[in-house]
Amino acid sequence: MKLKLMPACCMVILLIMPGCWDAHYLTNKKLVNGIAIDKQDSGQILGTVKAIILESKGGGQFDVKDKLERATGGSITEIGHKIDSMLPGTIEANKAFVIIIGDDLASQGIMPFLEFFYRLPKAYLNTKVLIAKGQASDILSVPEVENNPIAFDIKQIVIGSERTTLVPNQTLYSLWNQVSDPSEDSVLPMVHKIRNNTLAIDSTGLFNGDAFTGVTLARNDSILLLLLQDKLSKVAWLDVPLEKSVVSFEVRKMKRDFKVKVDASTKAIEARIRIDLYGNIDSYTENTDWTVDSNSLSNELEKSLNKQAAKIAKTLLQTNCDAFGIGRKLRVSHSKLWKSMDWKSTYPQTKITPEVRIHITSTGVLK
Repeated sequence: MKLKLMPACCMVILLIMPGCWDAHYLTNKKLVNGIAIDKQDSGQILGTVKAIILESKGGGQFDVKDKLERATGGSITEIGHKIDSMLPGTIEANKAFVIIIGDDLASQGIMPFLEFFYRLPKAYLNTKVLIAKGQASDILSVPEVENNPIAFDIKQIVIGSERTTLVPNQTLYSLWNQVSDPSEDSVLPMVHKIRNNTLAIDSTGLFNGDAFTGVTLARNDSILLLLLQDKLSKVAWLDVPLEKSVVSFEVRKMKRDFKVKVDASTKAIEARIRIDLYGNIDSYTENTDWTVDSNSLSNELEKSLNKQAAKIAKTLLQTNCDAFGIGRKLRVSHSKLWKSMDWKSTYPQTKITPEVRIHITSTGVLK
């Protein structure tokens, strides 16, 4: 008897259950997947968005279109309201793959423009933040390839560069935390356009606080900086110039020792960073007989890389970019000194001594 009553009970429950009165249909939403922000000569901000528009074809089938819109305003909120009035449906900006900021605007400080996205109730904190060489709108305006949204392609390029330790794995969430911390500065991936509409992400920009310094580190310097920061990803390929050739060294493993010392009498600060890199020789064409002396080659690589590391350290001091987080070490180990100093004025006088050690684990087919 009880079994016979079960279907009837289920039907009653379904009838009295409340409906999904607050449901939002995808066809009524315009999903923004890419955002570009630029400075204008007038002092206002130019906002450019790429939005995915879903058009129903019936039978559960949809056409996906990538639409570009622009608007100017005095704030991100004002720009958002203007763009919302240009697109049918409700605009959703909390799932953007990338936020790209033009280098001119970034030099004024980026957090006032990112604050809006961080405060969204459903903020997508894994959004990638990049700096464009030139106008960010030019990057987002690149035509889509094989119907792939260009913002998605840019994100995939970023992820690929992160895997090879070319650029840092930086998101809206991690960037906000770094910029909010006065004891460490950020570096961000740089994106630029080459050969018609081909995009490249092959360098990093140095920051002083939340302001872009205008200084970028090219491919090899960017990789070495990340290794000195102990941020080896899956692999890192260093093309090391020697006297007669260039050696490609593939880093697969590393160890790092980072110490900060303060002189008791002079209060002079010194940071020592030593990294031991373990990896393979991918290319070395100097010897025509295809032989290699691992010890001798390691010494040559170390000499070249230590010279390069010293140059990077000098650049960081000149731009007042504490990318190594020396201030954080001081705040933890020398809290009294940290509280008594103005770190931004003290940091450029810091002595940074980087040291690179190379350990060749394989020479491939070389003897």
